Amino acid sequence: MYKIAIEMHMPEGKRPGYYSQVVKALAGIPLFDRDKETLIVSDEPAREAIVELMQHYKFDYEEIDLILLPEQATLHSTFEDYGFESRSGHRYLYQHLTNLFSIESSADQPGDLAQALLQMEEHLIASYQTPITVCYAVDQTFKPLIQGIAQAYRCSLSWVEPLV
Repeated sequence: MYKIAIEMHMPEGKRPGYYSQVVKALAGIPLFDRDKETLIVSDEPAREAIVELMQHYKFDYEEIDLILLPEQATLHSTFEDYGFESRSGHRYLYQHLTNLFSIESSADQPGDLAQALLQMEEHLIASYQTPITVCYAVDQTFKPLIQGIAQAYRCSLSWVEPLV
């Protein structure tokens, strides 16, 4: 699922009361999640409200598109290079670094899917089951490699867009 993060960069030399004013102002904005100075929202109106607040208090900030992974997602060894787990336990991938895909074997060569996944395993960041298929996350620069592996094992590969 698609989420929007706004990472605050707090100005140096401000009194502690300054930050508490920002926290108080944030109370009126529907946050989906939070991790340290990163505020995570689900929609454009909430994003706009936070950006307006950052501009009002003269905070530098950065907007980051995220993919919220389902609770049951399996994380692979490279996950921390491409995402993070928030204090509340939600796990996110940075959308600009990753691509999601699903893969299926051809009807006449069902064993090829296992071999293709074995070849891809070292490049996987996360995987999870949806009601329809299994989705896998990889580094976006590995897209041609993953397509080549799927083709070599006669599997059909579909790139998946995160749900809005």
